[in-house]
Amino acid sequence: MKHQDILNAILDELDPIPDHPVTNLISGSHIVAVESARLGIATWAVGKHPLPADRSPEKNLPESAKKLARFLLSPDPIRASLGLAAVNSLLPEPPEAEWIDRNAADLILAYGKGKNVAVIGHFPFVEKMGDQFAQFRVLEKFPRPGDIDAGQSPDVLPQSDVVAITATTLANGTLGDILSHISPNAVKILVGPSTPMARVLFHMGFCALAGSIVSDKPTARICIASGCPFKMVQGVTHVLWGGGKIIFP
Repeated sequence: MKHQDILNAILDELDPIPDHPVTNLISGSHIVAVESARLGIATWAVGKHPLPADRSPEKNLPESAKKLARFLLSPDPIRASLGLAAVNSLLPEPPEAEWIDRNAADLILAYGKGKNVAVIGHFPFVEKMGDQFAQFRVLEKFPRPGDIDAGQSPDVLPQSDVVAITATTLANGTLGDILSHISPNAVKILVGPSTPMARVLFHMGFCALAGSIVSDKPTARICIASGCPFKMVQGVTHVLWGGGKIIFP
């Protein structure tokens, strides 16, 4: 599936949802938050954080959350990150009976123990879990010690039984290409605070969405505005959603 088709499918899911005005926009050095129906967040898809001062978002942004959400289609990762946060501000929370408050690492361990696992994006949890798997690869556009350059995805991903993908790939234009290299039989999980709770992603083969919802807006606003990375942001709840299916094997 082409990357642009993935983005359009997510935006199409907003069609039956009423538009809302953007009532607040918080541009932190790691995270952007858009407030409309809800407070939606996304990690800046710029690779290295904090966000450089010369990459601040533009002025005079649309007042309509739906218009801002269409920034997701932009090839500019700053604009696309704004669009993804706007998408997340409009999508409803998953039905309470269908999600649980657990970390993505728990799900990766459950599916991947003893198997070949690949994680796209260097999440904090990757440094604690590699010895649980037959093979464990972390692919990064800006590799840290122990990571593999993301350019090696065509060689690594076809051999992986479980693949966890950072949702910033939606905003940096790479998700479509990544999915093209993954085996149809592999377990796919979309991970991170940018993850949109969009049912259409399950039709694309994801078994679970591991994202977050803002449960305490005032606290989350303060943390984001002060420049906290996501692991330090308070007022958010981790969400593992399987779209109504059993999440853990």
